[in-house]
Amino acid sequence: MLLLGKVTTLSEFGEAEAVFVQNGRIADLGSREELGARYPGAPRYTFEAITPGLHEAHAHPQLWGQQLESLDLQGLTEPEAVAQKVAERARQLPPGRWIRGAGYLFRAYPTRRLLDEAAPHHPVYLQSRDLHSAWVNSLALSLAGIGAETPDPPGGALLRDEHGAPTGYLLENAQALVGRLLPAPGKAELKRGLEDLARRGYTAVHHMGWCRFELALALADELPVRLWWALDRDQWLEAPAGWHGDRLEFAAVKFFADGALGSRTAWMLEPYPDGSTGMMLEAPEQIEQEGRRVLEAGLGLTVHAIGTRAVREVLEVFHRLKPWARRPFRMEHVQHVRDAELPRFTGLPLALSLQPMHLLDDAELVRRHQPGREAEAFRLRDLWNTGLPVAFGSDAPVMPPIFELNLRAATQHPLNPRQNLSPQQVLWAHTRGAALAAGWLEHGHIRPGAPADLTLWEGGRPIGRVFAGRLEVG
Repeated sequence: MLLLGKVTTLSEFGEAEAVFVQNGRIADLGSREELGARYPGAPRYTFEAITPGLHEAHAHPQLWGQQLESLDLQGLTEPEAVAQKVAERARQLPPGRWIRGAGYLFRAYPTRRLLDEAAPHHPVYLQSRDLHSAWVNSLALSLAGIGAETPDPPGGALLRDEHGAPTGYLLENAQALVGRLLPAPGKAELKRGLEDLARRGYTAVHHMGWCRFELALALADELPVRLWWALDRDQWLEAPAGWHGDRLEFAAVKFFADGALGSRTAWMLEPYPDGSTGMMLEAPEQIEQEGRRVLEAGLGLTVHAIGTRAVREVLEVFHRLKPWARRPFRMEHVQHVRDAELPRFTGLPLALSLQPMHLLDDAELVRRHQPGREAEAFRLRDLWNTGLPVAFGSDAPVMPPIFELNLRAATQHPLNPRQNLSPQQVLWAHTRGAALAAGWLEHGHIRPGAPADLTLWEGGRPIGRVFAGRLEVG
C-alpha cells in the first residue's frame, strides 16, 4: 500500500511525500516519484497529510462509551438549565429508571431541590465536568440509605445543610455511595468508547483505571486501538502485568494525590476564596510506600496531581523513588505549578500528561478560584521547556477526545499567551511525546521498520487512519 501526501515523520527523516506500508510496518518512505517507481503495482491512496498515529494520552474509554448514551450536560453552567434537561429525560422514561449524565460546570454547589422537582419519581445521578463531584436528588439519596447520620467516607464529603442533612451534593469518594447503585458499564460501553476513538483517527489510547473487559477484548483480537493501561492502586494485583498480544500493555499503576479545580478539591498551597485548600486524596507517604512496591514489580508509577500542593508533594515523592524507576514516572494533569517547583522537574525519569483543552472551560474557573495566580495555571510552554516528554489527551469523558480542541487551547492560551505552543509541538505531544510517555519507543514516528500506525488528514482534521497496516477512512 502506497500512501501519498505531505508526510510528517517526526523522525530523522524529516518530511516526505510518500509512505510504503507492507505487513503492518513502514517499509519505505521518500518522494512520490521514487516510491511510485519502486512499487509500481502497489495500491495508491492520496491524502492531504499523513502523520504518526495519534495517541489519546489520558482517557477513560469505558466511561466515554457510557457517556455517549448519557445525558450530555457539556457547556451548562446553571443548575436550572440542567434540571430542565433532567425533566425532559424523565418524561421519556418509566418511573424508577435512573437518570444519569455529566458535563455541567457550576459556580456554586446546588442542593437536591431542583432535581426533586424535575424528577420526583426517578433517581438522578449527575457528575460535574471533572467527574470529581456529583449532584443527586432525594430519591437517589434514599435508595443509597444516605441520611444525616451517614459519615463522610475517607477522601470524600457529603455536603450538608444547617441541620446536618445531606444537600444532595457529593464530593470525590462520596460519589460512590450513590454511584455504586447504578448499573455498571460493561463490555459494550468499552467497545463503543474505543470504536469512537478509532473513528476519530486515534491509533493508541492511554487507558486510566480498572475495567474487567480489556483482557477479553485483547485475547479475542477485538481491540480497535493499542491500549496502554494504568490500573488504580486498589486493583493492580488483579491483572497480569505486561503485554497481552500486541495491542494491550498493563504498564502502570495510578494514584490520586488530589481532586480537581472545578469541584474545589484540587489540593492547593494558596487557599480558594472561601478559605479551603482542596482535598488530599492519597497521602504522599502512602503513594511513596505503595509506589515503591509497584516499581519493584517492574511497573510504572502514574500520579494524578492538579493543585500546587499536590504537584509539589508528588515531585518530592518521585525524587525519593527515582532509584527504583525502571520506566518513566508519569504526572497526570499538572495544572497548577508554582515557579519554585519548576526546577524540581529536571533530572527525573518523568513524562508529563496534560490536557490543554481543559483550558477552554477552566480559564474562568482559574480566575474565580485562584485570583491573582493565573500565571501558575496550565504552564504548557514552561513544562515543555523542562525537556521532559509531554503527552496530550482529553481525559474523556471529562472533555470529548477531539484533537482540534487541544490544538486551539495550546496555540491560543486564554490565560497567558506566553505559554502558547506551536501546532507542530501539539502534534508531537499527541504522537511521539505520548509514545515516549508510554515507553513505546517504536511508536509515534514514521521511519522504516516502525509499526504502520498512521493518522490521515484532510482540511486540517483527522479523517482516517492506518492501524496495524490496515487502511480505515470514514
